[in-house]
Amino acid sequence: MSGHAMNIHIETEMPEQLARQTQALGEQGWASDINALIVEAVRRCCETHQGALTEAFLREDVQWGLHGDD
Repeated sequence: MSGHAMNIHIETEMPEQLARQTQALGEQGWASDINALIVEAVRRCCETHQGALTEAFLREDVQWGLHGDD
C-alpha cells in the first residue's frame, strides 16, 4: 500500500439555511473551501462518536464470526 488515503466523491443535499451558513464560514476563512469545511465537520463528528463506531464495528465482526457466510 502507498499509504495515501483514497478520496470518495459524495453528493448530498442540505437545508438552504445550513448551506448558506456553510458558505459564509468558507468565505470567512474557516476552511480553504466548502469541501474542506464539510470534511472537517464530518471528521469532528466521527471523532466525537468514535466509541459508538468502534462498538458497532465490533458487533458486526462478532456477528460475522458467529454467522458468517463462509
